[in-house]
Amino acid sequence: MIPLFQLSDPSDNIRIEQIIARLRLDPREMALARGHRAQITSQVQAILQQVADHGDSALVEIARKFDDPDFSRQQLRVTPEEMEQAAQRIDPQLRAALKRAVTQVREYQTHVRPVQKEPLTRDGLKMGMKWTALDSVGLYFPGGKAAYPSSLIMLAVPAMVAGVKRVIVMTPASRFGKSDVVLAAAYEVGVTEMYRVGGAAAIGAMAFGTQTIRPVDKIVGPGNTYVQIAKRLVSGCVGIDGYLGPSEILTLADESADPRLIASDLLAQAEHDPGSCFLLTTSSSLAQLVIEQIKEQLGSLQRVEPIKRALQNDSMIVVDGSMDRLIELANRIACEHVNLQTKDNSFVLEQLRHAGAVYVGVYSPVAAGDYIAGPSHCLPTNTTARFSSGISPYEFMKRTSVVEYDLPTIRADAPFIIQLAQAEQLDGHAMSVWHRIRTS
Repeated sequence: MIPLFQLSDPSDNIRIEQIIARLRLDPREMALARGHRAQITSQVQAILQQVADHGDSALVEIARKFDDPDFSRQQLRVTPEEMEQAAQRIDPQLRAALKRAVTQVREYQTHVRPVQKEPLTRDGLKMGMKWTALDSVGLYFPGGKAAYPSSLIMLAVPAMVAGVKRVIVMTPASRFGKSDVVLAAAYEVGVTEMYRVGGAAAIGAMAFGTQTIRPVDKIVGPGNTYVQIAKRLVSGCVGIDGYLGPSEILTLADESADPRLIASDLLAQAEHDPGSCFLLTTSSSLAQLVIEQIKEQLGSLQRVEPIKRALQNDSMIVVDGSMDRLIELANRIACEHVNLQTKDNSFVLEQLRHAGAVYVGVYSPVAAGDYIAGPSHCLPTNTTARFSSGISPYEFMKRTSVVEYDLPTIRADAPFIIQLAQAEQLDGHAMSVWHRIRTS
């Protein structure tokens, strides 16, 4: 059963509020909200403490418990030779795809990298903003259910383009984390420091360091409940990017859209487990055609059960003839991926304020952004696109304001500075200015 409802009376607004409230609490957060928060948090705290106290031996013990019973300390670090050999073993066409992805992601990330602006000048005062890359970052991507070389690329390339001196990568010591395609992706990106550590233990290792692993300044990347809670617990000790949840898609369409393509995009994102899928449309007939296409296409796909779960949980929403209302709803849902299939995509794009990434038109599948187009697919989820952005070089850089006065200008500003300092009873602030103008 694929939910479909039409906004026609005020009571439907209650349903909308329920959907948005559920999105703000992804399935992991909902589990915590149901009373498991203390238990899971306690487990994560214990893992972090174990890593802080025992370092490498803790990582080995945890890896043996969850990933590989034969894991050893010698396997913690992936050698450059292992990466190169994996790249040589994989199918040449797959390696060519990895190379193309790295090239195009690097091209885009270089294009959007922040540039140093000329300082603002005001008489004898110069003020500017200095951009500086972080010294070190730790990139985590999951490997419990499948191999995700694309996530490695989408995290590592922006960090390297930003100019981070030390980029380390961590993924579980599972068979997926050890897969040739993951190691080959690391080789093609140029990763030189990679470790087989998963879950909360990986977050602890990057935050605190171990005998083998030096700590980093910021931790970035997706992961399960344990990873997300661990990131929260170490936040402040290190920087974090945010809390990346399950994949989402919203297609915003009118009667001109292609139901076959909409269905294929919804099914693609529903493959993630869990996943969230929405169609907002002005056309009830289009919605029915999309449902028919989903049923027809579903039989040819492998991950049928997670797709069914995603489609059962979410909705196709019809608002007859009101594109403005659809855009308003899209902005409230603030989805990770938004695909536009309307007669006036430019107008809709201009009005759309909140989205992780937007794919404009029928020839722009979200899958292109997942793998090869250029922007990172590590994006805000669970309505957090209201206030946050996807991974880019900005995530790996910080801003430092720069102020430089000359004597006449500090003399001109001094009375106002002193007045404000005295109003706050901060005599030392006032005197630090007065000494400059008195002695010169």
